[in-house]
Amino acid sequence: MLLFLHFCCIMIKRPILRLRRNIMAKNAPKTTANTENNLYNQHKTTTCRITDEDEKNDNTEPEKLLYVQQAQEFYHEPIENENSVFALIASGDINQLLETKLKYDADIESGKGQLSDDPLRNQIYHLVVCAAVVARTCIAAGMSEETAYTLSDIYIRRADICTSIEQVIELNNEMVMDYAVRMQRLRRTKRLSVPVRTAIKMISENTGKRLTVQQIADEAGYDRSHLHRLFKAEIGMGIHEYINASRINAAKGMLKDGTHTIADIASLLGFSSQSHFCRAFSEAVGVTPKEYKNGKLP
Repeated sequence: MLLFLHFCCIMIKRPILRLRRNIMAKNAPKTTANTENNLYNQHKTTTCRITDEDEKNDNTEPEKLLYVQQAQEFYHEPIENENSVFALIASGDINQLLETKLKYDADIESGKGQLSDDPLRNQIYHLVVCAAVVARTCIAAGMSEETAYTLSDIYIRRADICTSIEQVIELNNEMVMDYAVRMQRLRRTKRLSVPVRTAIKMISENTGKRLTVQQIADEAGYDRSHLHRLFKAEIGMGIHEYINASRINAAKGMLKDGTHTIADIASLLGFSSQSHFCRAFSEAVGVTPKEYKNGKLP
């Protein structure tokens, strides 16, 4: 059902039937309300199970759509296939996600329900569903609720301004990989020592504040110099470097979101000035914030 999941799913069962469905789907005309009604009316004339009186008393739309889908041999993606990809995202298994994406890129429409007659809106709705399910999957696996829901909000807002199906597909891929990378980082963090985990948690929850190493050391309950050595040994960079990297990553998301000015981002992330932010961003990323906001990559 979900966009990224359909090109990722590993199809093992019924390969011959699946191939037959794909061939028929390519040759069949696109389903519309009129074709659904025509097929359903033909069905009514050949069976006594559904009467006009039944239609007055009951909502027959689900049964109508089910019959049309069966007539066209369309089936939604099996839930076990979707769950297998959810598990990859929750575990942060990026390599496996990339492998399945490459393998099934050519079959991204298979098993996807029609949520809108407009193709672009249909893709956007599938992204919204994907965002909702992936966010809750990651929360269950240990991601903080605020992080998961905020990511979901950001990607749904970005999808709302997409103007092509290709943009939505690319955005959906980016969203899934973003969650997976964060889950991978979260699982690595759980293997760190308690004071380092405490420091990372404090930094992530106070991205917009000007934290000092001493404040973080006090929160972790460790001597300042000892915490700094421990942090660098386990993370591979100093505490100040990690704070700056966290701010830059947050800035990237805010620039892509497009709802904040560069001056606002500099202020919200605790930089002393806009010029300080632009200089730090350019050194870390390789392009200016304005260039990055306009889509230029290093």
